[in-house]
Amino acid sequence: MAKNYIIEQLQKHFKGKEFFTREELSTFYKQIKPELKETTFRWIIFDLKKQRIISSVSKVRFTFSFKPAFLPKPDKAEKIIFSVIEKQFPTLKFCVWSTRIVSEFMLHITAKHLTILQAEKEALEPVYDFLKEQKLGDIFIQPEEKEIKRYIYESNKAIVLLPLVSKSPIQKIKPIVSITLEKLIVDLYSDKKIFAAFQGSELAHIINTAYNRYAIDFTTLFHYAKRRKKDIELREFLINKTDIANNILND
Repeated sequence: MAKNYIIEQLQKHFKGKEFFTREELSTFYKQIKPELKETTFRWIIFDLKKQRIISSVSKVRFTFSFKPAFLPKPDKAEKIIFSVIEKQFPTLKFCVWSTRIVSEFMLHITAKHLTILQAEKEALEPVYDFLKEQKLGDIFIQPEEKEIKRYIYESNKAIVLLPLVSKSPIQKIKPIVSITLEKLIVDLYSDKKIFAAFQGSELAHIINTAYNRYAIDFTTLFHYAKRRKKDIELREFLINKTDIANNILND
């Protein structure tokens, strides 16, 4: 049976469904190929995802890829910071992003934004010293609450250095390495003092808007949240405060 015809039938079969399970997908393919093996089925899933016909929303749930990936466009300051750090520390794993990328999801947009540089923890001090020498802005390293309130949001060029958790979901957006939507949600929830402007009902609005607008892989999101020891409380927040379907969040 022609591959394109199978995909057409697949789209018709699940038409109108927000998402479908791995078991439902397997049942569909076994109607076409009753002898279908698990190894072949795993390859089919891989191929469908590679072609962006479907995308994962959790371990066992998929949706058709009608939502685009979140690809925040870096500004000039982020490009400069990334470039000088990459040149000075060529083996360093790090990412650069700005809180301005949250604006498209917000109900009440903030007037000032922070540039966030996240790097391996043991490198934060040398990176801090180097950036101070470059005079690219006001540099803060893992700031305390008092410092955040008094200085950071008063600055027009605040650059905040934070540790990059191992296996963080980051992405290459030429010419820099930036944050993914899954990481953004977890970081906003986890670092409440630094991201105070994005908490409470505002955070729920941010997440709802992001979910409606872009593809989110909740398996990736919760894996990262677990590494930050925030998975249980974040799951509860999403269940109780957002419009995301509970069966996605509980997979």
